[in-house]
Amino acid sequence: MFPTLILFDSANDMKRWIFTLMLFTFAPRVDAYRVPYEIWMGAYVGDAKVGCISLKVTQDELEGARVYRFESTVNNRLKVLGADLSQVANTVVYTDSQYNPLREEFSMSSGGKTTTVSAKFFKDRIECVVSAGSGSSTKTIPIPEGVSLVGDVMFALPDSVLKIGREYNLHYFNPLTLSIDELWVRVERREKITIGDRNYETIVVKNSTSMGEITLWQESNGDIVRVDAMMGIRMIRQAKEEALADLDGGGEDFAVQTRVKTDKPIPSPREAKVLDIVITGLDDPSIIISDARQNVKAADGGKELVHLRITAKKEVPSRSLPRPIRKPELAEYLAATPYVDHNDQSVKKQAAEIVGDEKNSYLACSKLRSWLHSYLRVKGDIGITRSASDVLKSKVGVCRDYAILFAAMARSVGIPTKVVSGLIYLEDGFYYHAWVECYTGKWIPFDATLPTDFVDATHIKLAEGDATSMFLLARVIGRLKAEIKGVK
Repeated sequence: MFPTLILFDSANDMKRWIFTLMLFTFAPRVDAYRVPYEIWMGAYVGDAKVGCISLKVTQDELEGARVYRFESTVNNRLKVLGADLSQVANTVVYTDSQYNPLREEFSMSSGGKTTTVSAKFFKDRIECVVSAGSGSSTKTIPIPEGVSLVGDVMFALPDSVLKIGREYNLHYFNPLTLSIDELWVRVERREKITIGDRNYETIVVKNSTSMGEITLWQESNGDIVRVDAMMGIRMIRQAKEEALADLDGGGEDFAVQTRVKTDKPIPSPREAKVLDIVITGLDDPSIIISDARQNVKAADGGKELVHLRITAKKEVPSRSLPRPIRKPELAEYLAATPYVDHNDQSVKKQAAEIVGDEKNSYLACSKLRSWLHSYLRVKGDIGITRSASDVLKSKVGVCRDYAILFAAMARSVGIPTKVVSGLIYLEDGFYYHAWVECYTGKWIPFDATLPTDFVDATHIKLAEGDATSMFLLARVIGRLKAEIKGVK
């Protein structure tokens, strides 16, 4: 049994990747005469079926105008660290006749919890309402000048016939990251493939995004036949009955399957003060973060590797700044966001009670970590991102939830805080994990899933910022290996 400190963020990314496929690979290119239209696909990791996807395209009416309505539904079932995890994501996008987005409604549910994003598109902005618990929040996303968004990129490609070697640069709204993302599409080649007892003449298209690369095989009419995605995910077109069958979450535990294997074990990892490690399998080694704690010693893009040294220290509280810390350059790490909602009264009140009169910023963070460690109970079947206020109310979660609530509480008492995600070593490799860094005069890591303030050197940071930064891990999950050069 693995220690309960883990959140397997890859489990959430399992659903996220499937949904991300919906955003920019799944929809076929169809003409009005083919509407209504429906297609189904089964999703696999190796030989294990882990989900299914459906897409329906119809014509509808929105505010008196005729529009296209795209509805996609994702259903996942898999095992993660021994727990049965089920997830359902539903997306409805309304576009005009040129497939420009007008309205989007997105929801994802898991473990009895639901998060929704409602977006309305204007010429210069997107207005979003995010509900991630008992309350809701709004966010305005400016559309950069000269950028045109597409509601569905497969429909938005300007060529009715795809030409080998042609490239397209597109922009779309990502409701997971609440941002406008860039997508590069390249038409690679023609290829004959066989699925089951059927042969297909296909065009191979590669999509590149900030979350990774996806390759799809589609027929000349745009119908998708096969998709190879991040984390070893494979999707194939199936009849509805076949796609819905055998969704039992069988197969190897997904957390174990996608862990980062090492060439040798690390003894007493929670005590490690210095770790020298070479990580291979990175498509872009420059994504590795280098700072005072985590130093990139060498990187080789050609070999997709990076050599890191992580140094963990026990901090001296007396050197910390008094709170509140209001440096202008740190303002984003004090702000309330849809998930780090420290403007919620319950979060503010609880944080104030925990910290009390303590002015030393490090000691205040120590109090928060200790309280969170004893207050929250691990519940591994919640596979969605939730707000801090919802985590506080539910009293359960995984490491992502620990980190989001920690960040909200620390920000509410005037301590700039980042949500951090990356890797942590357990008994047989590195697993995906989340924690925080708090600014107390310098950036100090805290991990509320641990019983002490010391954060060992096997915590390897891959992303940082707001809660949505964790989605960037999708591009590396299932690809990495590690060679241990030294541990002290």
